[in-house]
Amino acid sequence: MWTSNLLGIVTSMIVGLGVTGAGADVPPPAASQITPAPAVYEELKIARQDVTGDGRPDLVTLLGKRFAADSPYYDKLKVMVQDPVARKVSFFHTTYGGYQPEMSFCDFTGNKTKQIWIQAPTGGSGGTSDFYLFSDKDNTPAVLPVPPSLTITGAYQDGYKVPITIKETNQTTVLDLSDRKDIYEENGVYKNGKLVQPTEVMPNTFSVLRPVEVRDGTCELLGEQRVSGVANADTIAYVQSRWKWENNGWKLLSAQVKKAER
Repeated sequence: MWTSNLLGIVTSMIVGLGVTGAGADVPPPAASQITPAPAVYEELKIARQDVTGDGRPDLVTLLGKRFAADSPYYDKLKVMVQDPVARKVSFFHTTYGGYQPEMSFCDFTGNKTKQIWIQAPTGGSGGTSDFYLFSDKDNTPAVLPVPPSLTITGAYQDGYKVPITIKETNQTTVLDLSDRKDIYEENGVYKNGKLVQPTEVMPNTFSVLRPVEVRDGTCELLGEQRVSGVANADTIAYVQSRWKWENNGWKLLSAQVKKAER
């Protein structure tokens, strides 16, 4: 029901004007040639991965600026890609910050070059995260879309039943929550199995979007959204989904509702 705004801003600049002959090997840059991270940002993750597609490792750094000196929250995040062969640097900026952000690499689009995947937990009680996908193939920075959260609806019915519907698949799963009837009766949600007042479920955005490599060497995404019942702490279900990049966007392969254990 909520869709994260996962757009980013990309900038790219050329550093250095050196020219080499065709086919010549370019030696790794000296430490003095590597652009230092911006002073107000901390280096959170550093990796050597070929994300430009030239067959040679680039230096990819996840940078964060803390909200305050003693805060665990980074209110600004950016990714710096340094290509020592082309002597280019690209910057990617996330829309939001996060706690303990993670960076990984995989070929999601099937173009034989890895993209950069960022997960940034929001720190809220819903346990959700923001996700970003960046491409720098041929030193051409691009922000790629991520799968949208599924539209999940449902409302409590008499007899402790809750039908959960996924709009995108037109699939409905009926949950039997009679194992929670004592709590619901005590808190006035039900009276002798009869619903006291209309109560709708509360779906969250993705808490998980995990890359998984498949047989052809590309990566798909496994998503999970938590569904709360009468209160945020009343987790009644998880909606799991699988996504594949196809025709310049994400295709939903499957989705299912799993009842949460009490």
